[in-house]
Amino acid sequence: MDDKVSQKHTINMIDRKRLVITAVKDVFSFDEELIELETINDGYMDIEGLDLHVVKMNLDSGELIVEGFVSQIAYEEQAATKKKGSLFKLFK
Repeated sequence: MDDKVSQKHTINMIDRKRLVITAVKDVFSFDEELIELETINDGYMDIEGLDLHVVKMNLDSGELIVEGFVSQIAYEEQAATKKKGSLFKLFK
């Protein structure tokens, strides 16, 4: 866990079609238009787009690779609403 805390959060995007993200702590939900995740140090992140697919997700190393058309990447500060919202979506 100490390795994860010291890991730097990076985003590498190639032509808005491929994202490689490091320092990912958890992925709450994903579909073809929205991926909701938490980074280790920088809070919550939403990735919006079309035809999004998770190619690789390794939470032990903190790496996430996404392919598809990326239209927006946004960070959010409020953790409680993000977790609560995602959990309720699962059980409805």
